[in-house]
Amino acid sequence: MDSKKLKQITNQLKKSFDNWDFNLAINSSKDEYQTRDNLIHPFLNILNYARLIDYNHEHVADMGDKKGRKVDVAITLGKKDPLMLIECKSVTAKLNDNHFRQLNEYCLYSPTAKVGILTNGIIYNFYTVNAREKKGLNTKPFFTFDLINYDTAQLETLALFFRQTFEIKDILEAAEEVYFLENFDNALYKTLTDIESDDLAKMIFKNMGGLKSSPKALAQIKELINSISIKTALDKIIQKEIASSNSGIMTTTEEIKAYNVIKTILAMSSKIKTVDLDRISYRDLKNSFLIIVDEKQTKNICSLVFKEKLKAIDINGSRFELEDVTVSSITKLKKEITESALSNLV
Repeated sequence: MDSKKLKQITNQLKKSFDNWDFNLAINSSKDEYQTRDNLIHPFLNILNYARLIDYNHEHVADMGDKKGRKVDVAITLGKKDPLMLIECKSVTAKLNDNHFRQLNEYCLYSPTAKVGILTNGIIYNFYTVNAREKKGLNTKPFFTFDLINYDTAQLETLALFFRQTFEIKDILEAAEEVYFLENFDNALYKTLTDIESDDLAKMIFKNMGGLKSSPKALAQIKELINSISIKTALDKIIQKEIASSNSGIMTTTEEIKAYNVIKTILAMSSKIKTVDLDRISYRDLKNSFLIIVDEKQTKNICSLVFKEKLKAIDINGSRFELEDVTVSSITKLKKEITESALSNLV
């Protein structure tokens, strides 16, 4: 989906949610059926799904010898077999592992379903099938939408499910990226903290110049692997990345300093919420250092241009030269930076 279309759908979703008195719907829902009628149906309507055409109730999902089992909602998009299954719970229920297992069983016996949604009408947990292990759904949602507390980034992800632009391939790719990064983080953590394994210790011993490791040497190395030694190594990695990059990109200490000053300026603004600060990050390019929203270059708060004879900040097409990279110098642009951030956080 191109950025223009994404922004259009995101704005449409935001307007629809803003105009929906979901608090009234929540207070009027006492059981699962009322939750489905008062909350889940309107939610699907906002995504432009038409009942009976795009989705139906009580879809049969026989499970082995368990015949006649029915899924609450099956989204077919006009086809015979479902692409997504929704397990609905009462608005008063807290979604739990048992609810997930129930949804997962339905998906296991509905092979065309690539997405499972578990919801109580307020929280919507989106799961995709685990293509590698073929055990149904991934155990963690790749995306959660909270009807009461959401931001623009979450609306943009929800836009993937908008009826007119729905592409299951795009959804699965987005989910795979989330799961991959999460698995990488977990695997790296496990590798660095698994004291029972000799693999990491042996690799370190080899890089220390050792030829044949002994149990005593491996035990000594394991004792040295802790948060302090890992942080020391991390600092060296950062310095190496700064000093030499294959792409020719070097993130300098001045750029990081300016980025931290700008985030502090925004954090002090009463107009910017704490949750919005988490959406702000940076991207270092060959000729500039971008401070962006939602990891998108199109949502550019400002660009830092720090060269040998030039220190400047570009904001919305205007260049502001700095005397030096200091708090006082950058703070002079507080108004311009804050206004640019607010316009990109919408």
